[in-house]
Amino acid sequence: MRRVHLLFPLLLLLAGACSRAPSAFDRPSLSVTLSTREQVTPTLAFTFSGADLPAGAPVTVTLFGPAGETTTRAPARAGQFTLTVPYFRAGLTPYLAQVGPHRFEGRVTLQPGPPVTPLTLKVGARGVRVNRPRPPALVLHPLDAQGNVTDLPVRVLIERPDGVTLRPVVPVRHLTAWTFLPPGRVTGRLRVTAVTGDAAGEVGEVDLLPGPLVTASGPVGAAGGLPRVGDLRDRFGNRVVDGEATLLEGQVGGWNVQVPLTPVAGEAVGAQGLPGGRVRAEELRP
Repeated sequence: MRRVHLLFPLLLLLAGACSRAPSAFDRPSLSVTLSTREQVTPTLAFTFSGADLPAGAPVTVTLFGPAGETTTRAPARAGQFTLTVPYFRAGLTPYLAQVGPHRFEGRVTLQPGPPVTPLTLKVGARGVRVNRPRPPALVLHPLDAQGNVTDLPVRVLIERPDGVTLRPVVPVRHLTAWTFLPPGRVTGRLRVTAVTGDAAGEVGEVDLLPGPLVTASGPVGAAGGLPRVGDLRDRFGNRVVDGEATLLEGQVGGWNVQVPLTPVAGEAVGAQGLPGGRVRAEELRP
């Protein structure tokens, strides 16, 4: 008799556990929608619908992005349940959604949003010689509010010191917009700005410097006197900068001699005179 009394509560516990065990249910339908409200992080809404979708069924959504997997979990509500997942990575992203024993696989694509201010301009060099074989370049990665590179073309304004204005329109390719900045032949300051969509950028500047010394005028000195050379210019006629690496070359007693000259205000004075000497720029490796 005592054994019967002990067995009866155990049977009640097993019956209760069986009544709470999740029962099988038909495969629900799934719809995936993207919300991109202004100034709000985009979200994906995974909506499961089924007449016998039970409350408490485990729901899991995993996104497979370039930075790895992100998983979101929640218990379902009866009949219909929507699980929202933050989603801000532009491009193609596969997903795996599960509710109870049912699996759903698919892909979602998000286009980048509009570009935002400020655009960050990256200029290849802050100072270049006007005779440089390859001009400096502008590189730009226009971003939306979520940090995705946008795909709208970029309108660039280049203002040169010679009065020439260039307005190239640059496409975004491989997540980058770039263009060369032709310096022209006149020294001074080159300014560049960029606009895409409603977003504007900061001002980029490049100092356009004279090329190496090519021409000079005036005597280069006499025996016993100091060489003094004026009107030092590059091949475009720009006056060379102060401190340009310059040499006076000549012969003394049958020996080839090079005397350094330091231009200041368009003139250079050496430490000694070289009869018949000539002035040239010192060849420096970049």
